[in-house]
Amino acid sequence: MIVEHRSQLSSLRALLVGDARMAFPVAKALSQAGHKVFAGVSTSSNYLEWSRHVTASFRHSPLEPGTDEALPVILGWLDRNGVDVIQPVSEAGSRFITRHRAAFEARGRLIMPEADTVETCMNKTRMFEICEALGVALAPYRRVRDMESLFAAATAIGYPLIVKPAVVDAELFGRKALIIENEAQLAAAVPHWPEIHPELIVQTYVTGPRHSVIFSADRGRLLGAVEIKAARTHEYDGTGYTTYGVTVEPTPLVREGVERLVAHLDYSSTGCAQFIVCPTTGAVTFMELNPRVSLGRISECAGLPHSVWGLKLATDQPIAAPADPWAVYRRGVRYVWTKGDLTLLGKQFKRGQVAPGEALRRLTQIGVDAVQCTHAIFDPLDPLPALGTYGNILIKHWRRHPEYQAA
Repeated sequence: MIVEHRSQLSSLRALLVGDARMAFPVAKALSQAGHKVFAGVSTSSNYLEWSRHVTASFRHSPLEPGTDEALPVILGWLDRNGVDVIQPVSEAGSRFITRHRAAFEARGRLIMPEADTVETCMNKTRMFEICEALGVALAPYRRVRDMESLFAAATAIGYPLIVKPAVVDAELFGRKALIIENEAQLAAAVPHWPEIHPELIVQTYVTGPRHSVIFSADRGRLLGAVEIKAARTHEYDGTGYTTYGVTVEPTPLVREGVERLVAHLDYSSTGCAQFIVCPTTGAVTFMELNPRVSLGRISECAGLPHSVWGLKLATDQPIAAPADPWAVYRRGVRYVWTKGDLTLLGKQFKRGQVAPGEALRRLTQIGVDAVQCTHAIFDPLDPLPALGTYGNILIKHWRRHPEYQAA
């Protein structure tokens, strides 16, 4: 486990952009390292503004679904207050800063990879081509641009299969990806071509949990990495965000793939590479590489100080990294997003998809995990954000008040 001591430099001012659970470990780590953390928040925020690790916050319009209404508010705040570093802490935040990168770079160092790296990572088609060239584990796939080629690709690849956007920028009929069992299900799931997507990817579906590798790298050199297996997600079919995960021994093909991709991309900053690993056959396939912070709580608890390392990389500070970037993290560290588990169970119970007995069993397991695991948001020394999240049904009307939308 790596211990990062308080920065010997003067306190830096950091702005976090994006409403997401990933913001909490970043805010805590930077605050404990002696830096001042600021946050822009909206009605989508998980009450980040209530965290004791946030020096101050301001309000802006939500960054989803990809609008730029918040831009003048955020840039105006930066011009009045000034910061040293700016970090996106959500997918929407990353896309937002990418669209207006020059404006943000003029106001602070960005804790994210170079522009060309981000552009490549957000293009799944390009990443798949790179994986093929580098020999990174990848299930068979086809690129399609219309309904005819979609069904032709499905026939050629065979079922089950997965359909996903070629560019990581928007959902596909409300989902990040569609798992399809047969032709009838494909016709129902994709009733027409989604105009927002010029290209889709049809790929052989590899059954198994998602393995996420949270890493930090400096100019293509891997500094530290943590592999996390997602045992549960907030969607019934295993897609979506992790609600229960555990750190595991590095999977050889996953480790090899991450190292090759980081070196090829000359990657500098923090990131998250995702693979599917079949527990029965051992088959592995690359999913995507997100050029942003993700699953920060569990990786920090496992011993990877990637939040501080991200700041150091952005500000050209030296990092004392271990010789083996995979050797230092703790295995068996468990993570839980309790609200995500409860929300999914509630939806399934209301729809009649879960019998009362099974619902009670799952509810009991959720409670046990809540007691035993590291939480996505809850911190006993910083409890207010979690209280706000779980009390949202009682106070959500306050967040609709016009004053909350004001800059």
